[in-house]
Amino acid sequence: MSTFKQLASLLGISDRQLRRYAEAGKIVGVYTTKGGHWRLRGQLTPARVDRARKVLRLNPAIAAVRRKEYFKRANSVIKDVQKQWKQTFEPPKKKPVRPMKQKTLPAGPKPGEGIQGDLFSQW
Repeated sequence: MSTFKQLASLLGISDRQLRRYAEAGKIVGVYTTKGGHWRLRGQLTPARVDRARKVLRLNPAIAAVRRKEYFKRANSVIKDVQKQWKQTFEPPKKKPVRPMKQKTLPAGPKPGEGIQGDLFSQW
């Protein structure tokens, strides 16, 4: 008695994908337990694994590519979740304040020098 996970790991695919193949009738010697777990009849031998590879048209290179694609998808999902988390719970970053240019005063009398004398002289 062997589990689907063991065969799936040897084939380089997920146990769900292997279950779909079994439901489609591509794998022989399959049964389910009363609890709903999938099992393979007999021992899991290298010949049986090779036969399953041929039937499912899998080879080790395809399995490696599928694992790579799976992890790419998983990483993109993780990045999306992190981005949503930042937008939801972290305060937005403030832009750095640029120093303002100093304004120069127009040329003329300094404050308090000649202007007050002119104002009071008109009284």
